[in-house]
Amino acid sequence: MQSSPAIKSKSCAQEPVMLNGWKHHVGFVLDQLRKWSKKPEQAFPLFVAKLKMLGDSQFDMYTGEMAPDKIGHDLVNTLMGFRVYDRTSYFRWIDSSNQLFWQLPVSDGSEWTLRKGDNEDYYIHIHPSRHSKHTQRLKASHFRTALATLIMANMRGEKPGLQLMNNVRCDFLGMSAVAKPMAKEIFATLNAYAKMADIPH
Repeated sequence: MQSSPAIKSKSCAQEPVMLNGWKHHVGFVLDQLRKWSKKPEQAFPLFVAKLKMLGDSQFDMYTGEMAPDKIGHDLVNTLMGFRVYDRTSYFRWIDSSNQLFWQLPVSDGSEWTLRKGDNEDYYIHIHPSRHSKHTQRLKASHFRTALATLIMANMRGEKPGLQLMNNVRCDFLGMSAVAKPMAKEIFATLNAYAKMADIPH
């Protein structure tokens, strides 16, 4: 059975591994920033829609060098070694854990949490483990604001500032305006990701 395009677009790894790149893979995010920074301002609402993938809580971003498919390949190889790669065996293995998840390492030393996926073809749901090597803890609302402000500034050809940030928050993200102390923290994230992506900021 073929996965729908909508399901495939939610994973940055090949099936059967479900990995939400927006929340959990810095390389994926940087590629997206480079792509969207070159689009016209009319496309901004589409970018904002993509940011819904970030959810509303905190999450762990993988900051290492491994590509999504390499991470998936390492984990799949381990599962095959455990003889729990097929969907039925994998679900039985997850059910055998008291927490309903297991943690496994990949070749760069980072740890990944494996859960049941809710799609028939993408049934291995993974995300970086809390406090793992090569991870960064992020707050969804701050990260969404940072990325959206950065992309809007690039689309308009201007430097990101507090006024633009609050316009983006109020007009596009459904959030309230922020004062300078909170904005300082968001700008730190914005500048870090802009520098990694090598786009104007």
